[in-house]
Amino acid sequence: MTLAAAAAVVVFFTTEVCDQQMASNGTVVRVCRHPQMTDPPMVVLGLVILVLLGVFFSEISGFGITLKRQVEEARSAAQEAIRETREVEARHQETTDDLADGVREALSRAQPGQAAVSAPTDPVGRLAARYNEIRWTMSSGQARTQAMSDVVDEMIGVLRGARDFDVESHLHSDDRGLRLAAAAYLYANPDPAWGRALAEAAVSEDKPFNEYWALKALREVFRGHCEFLDEETRALLQRRMNQMLPGTDRAGQIRKLLHDCPARSGGQAAV
Repeated sequence: MTLAAAAAVVVFFTTEVCDQQMASNGTVVRVCRHPQMTDPPMVVLGLVILVLLGVFFSEISGFGITLKRQVEEARSAAQEAIRETREVEARHQETTDDLADGVREALSRAQPGQAAVSAPTDPVGRLAARYNEIRWTMSSGQARTQAMSDVVDEMIGVLRGARDFDVESHLHSDDRGLRLAAAAYLYANPDPAWGRALAEAAVSEDKPFNEYWALKALREVFRGHCEFLDEETRALLQRRMNQMLPGTDRAGQIRKLLHDCPARSGGQAAV
């Protein structure tokens, strides 16, 4: 197709058109000239050339778009495979770390001369300790997840309406059980003033279960109070979601939150 177009162009610029004309003295002479664009045959030829070139470049353009799309799909598939591998590795590492924490805790309690650790007397402390013990003694799986969920449900029941709960100290505690209690408290008693601090705590959690409940509480905190979700916090959550597999429950919590509180446009909430 391209050769035909090129040949047509060459013919257009090299061919001469000759005809016979009568001179003023009455003699017939042969006159030759190059074709003009206004000549009817040249108009037709020009249209043919344009059609050929148009088809050619359309094919090239279409191929380029198809190739680019295939490259993007391959890149996306590779990135998803990498994320899946990291998720699996993270789950195995989580179980290993939890069991190691449990062993260290047991050894520290069994050391000679070590004062016996008394069980927490307050309900929240007991539930936090139970949560930690579940993590230390049960392998990752549905049974452990259900056991930990039961603890959260109890925390929510105990903390609903509580007036003397120290959110700050629990939210930034080194104890995972106490941090979970902070999420349970804000889930049961949502306060948008804690939105940013809770979001920062959520994305810095080292355990998916804790992060999930912190994000779940965050949705309750911002429910009906989207004006408290500033752009910096939104960007923080968006970045965290991009690091997760799309189908994870934690990514789902962030996606629902950002959907419930759409980005602002021109100072007004987008609809």
